[in-house]
Amino acid sequence: MNRNIRVLLLICVILIIVYAAYYFMQSQTADSELGYGDITVEEAVRLIAENPGLVILDVRTEAEFKEGHIEGAINIPVEELQGRLVEINPVDEFLVYCRTGNRSATAVGILEQNGYSRLYHMEGGIVAWTGAGYPTVK
Repeated sequence: MNRNIRVLLLICVILIIVYAAYYFMQSQTADSELGYGDITVEEAVRLIAENPGLVILDVRTEAEFKEGHIEGAINIPVEELQGRLVEINPVDEFLVYCRTGNRSATAVGILEQNGYSRLYHMEGGIVAWTGAGYPTVK
């Protein structure tokens, strides 16, 4: 093979690798634009609207959940979470909340210890959510 053709092919391969790496980094950034961790209720509203696959996890008691929760949320009380992990997929993205943020912080810790990594923790919980004027359902 001609030396010039080999050099040209090498350059093409390098450009493809660089482009693929750039594309991968951009897609990772887009998937977690907010960055996993603590988010505000305003950020949670945006996240819910933009991510239909998001699992909204309410870790309050069943009675609290029935009083009002974020639409689409599933309820697994933090006290039951360890034993009910089989009900949730570790590759999903989660928005975790409770009443004020204490139990959900504990829940995030449990999830992290069990290999869940795509976790958003809503600061202030449902109290901050309703305080900001966002709706709940029963």
